[in-house]
Amino acid sequence: MIVALILLVLVTSGCVRIDTDLQLPDETVKPMLTGEDCVGIYFGIGTGTVRMTEAMKTYHNVQQERQTTSGPEKSTVRGALLIRRIHSVVLKDEGTLGFGRRCLEIKGEP
Repeated sequence: MIVALILLVLVTSGCVRIDTDLQLPDETVKPMLTGEDCVGIYFGIGTGTVRMTEAMKTYHNVQQERQTTSGPEKSTVRGALLIRRIHSVVLKDEGTLGFGRRCLEIKGEP
């Protein structure tokens, strides 16, 4: 029974990679920043909601130098920038063998 179920999953599952443009790219806006919000797909069932406000946030590592009593000290912190002008919005679906993710990707300027 379990072997038949495994074979059924292997035969009916495939690889999926689909990118869907949700709006025409605005050529007046440079695609300087990229942000995305993703949800998981488990056995073909999606979990969660992708949100445009979350996708408009981009995170990157920033080097900071601060003065301490022992002298200057460098540290790396995770900084956030908000995309305010949108160049493009793309919905991306990726999956293999019943597992995958759906992401909303936004490119634009701060």
